[in-house]
Amino acid sequence: MRLSNVTVVRRIPDKILVFLLVLVFVLAGVLTLPPISLQAAGTKDDYPLTYDNLFDAVQGETNANAAYLAFAQKAKDDGLFQVANLFTATAAAEKKHADEEWEILLALGADPADRPVAGAPTVGTTAQNLQAAFDGETYEYTVMYDGFLATAQAEGNTDAARIFRLAKGAEEIHAGNFSNVTTNLSNANYLKDNYSVVYRCPVCGAVYSKNNLPAANCPVCNVAKANFVAYSSDVLTQTYANLFAAVQGETNANAAYLAFAQKAKDDGLFQVANLFLATAAAEKKHADEEWEILLALGADPADRPVAAAPVVGTTVENLQTAFDGETYEYTVMYDGFLTTAQAEGNTDAARIFRLAKGAEEIHAGNFSNVTTNLSNANYLKDNYSVVYRCPVCGAVYSKNNLPAANCPVCNVAKANFIVYQVSSPGSGGGTTTPDTGETPSVLWMTMSSFVLIVIGSSCVAVSRKKRVLLAS
Repeated sequence: MRLSNVTVVRRIPDKILVFLLVLVFVLAGVLTLPPISLQAAGTKDDYPLTYDNLFDAVQGETNANAAYLAFAQKAKDDGLFQVANLFTATAAAEKKHADEEWEILLALGADPADRPVAGAPTVGTTAQNLQAAFDGETYEYTVMYDGFLATAQAEGNTDAARIFRLAKGAEEIHAGNFSNVTTNLSNANYLKDNYSVVYRCPVCGAVYSKNNLPAANCPVCNVAKANFVAYSSDVLTQTYANLFAAVQGETNANAAYLAFAQKAKDDGLFQVANLFLATAAAEKKHADEEWEILLALGADPADRPVAAAPVVGTTVENLQTAFDGETYEYTVMYDGFLTTAQAEGNTDAARIFRLAKGAEEIHAGNFSNVTTNLSNANYLKDNYSVVYRCPVCGAVYSKNNLPAANCPVCNVAKANFIVYQVSSPGSGGGTTTPDTGETPSVLWMTMSSFVLIVIGSSCVAVSRKKRVLLAS
């Protein structure tokens, strides 16, 4: 039987298929071969002076790394976050130098157990620390690495010579940074403008600020500026730490309120469960927004705080715990966090802290009111069968404190509030939240999947039919 408009795919000969398979395996083997060393393997006996110099270099860079981290903490304690930022980035550069020098030593037969460890750093004032850093960097690029480089070249150790050359160039730039910061230490605007963000070259370790950032490539190793690693002083501020504390607290509150809601439901206090569920959603919103700011400041997504296991008591005890927590947050925690964020100029964090503070005050009032009226079933039914959550600040309102028009915390219109209501008795007496469009409908997903399966089955059937017809 002959069919028109049917494309016939020719079968690939077996010999060609075998050839292609062999080619794939050969290429896979080649691509997974270990890299070829650029320099023939040697021992410390082949490069005796360079071997000793590498040990001295690792010791010096390891000491510098420890000192700069300690200097960064001192600068942070002094409120000099931009100076701390420079010390932190330069500490990472010194560690990189030490690591690469140690790798060469291992290749020359050094015992891994013999790697030098840092000496205890001597920490002075930040001005003294900057001078110590400048002196150290100047010695390294004018004396130490200059001599080590000449020796490595004379002994023919090209790997060590390359590392010494790059480190020498980087240390010269670091010395310039410390000199510049020392000169402008009392000029807060200059430090903020030039050292709030600094950049570390991932190849040679040179650290650049706004005032010496290269236009295109690193002048020491020629790597493209696009590959530089950025360090922001924002992560060293108290607000950064406060945001982490806030996320932890709100995450714990969310988990606790969900557990408290289940306990209230088990006790038949469905209106109380309704309030806990709505407030749990508000705490999650606060945590999510605070975490977004942290991510923008460079936080690692893997470091997001997780909830501690909640301690669940009686519903009366749970209400008291919730009231105490909310009261602490709006009178102490967020009040302090807001003041600090404003002082540090972090307007995004200040806004979130201000809204959360206002919402927590309303939540504390809710929990206090419910505790007072816990034995009055009619009151609870009349006031908490339906509660409303503001989608902007998270404040939760009941019938007795529902605003007439706009949310008093963030001024969003009441028409935008999200409604939480106790479900009908026939459904088991739990609580429900209306569909806000945030979660896809399970029914729609199920129906869509069914339709796709039917279409897919039909396509397979048609394909089989064509093959049968072609065969005939």
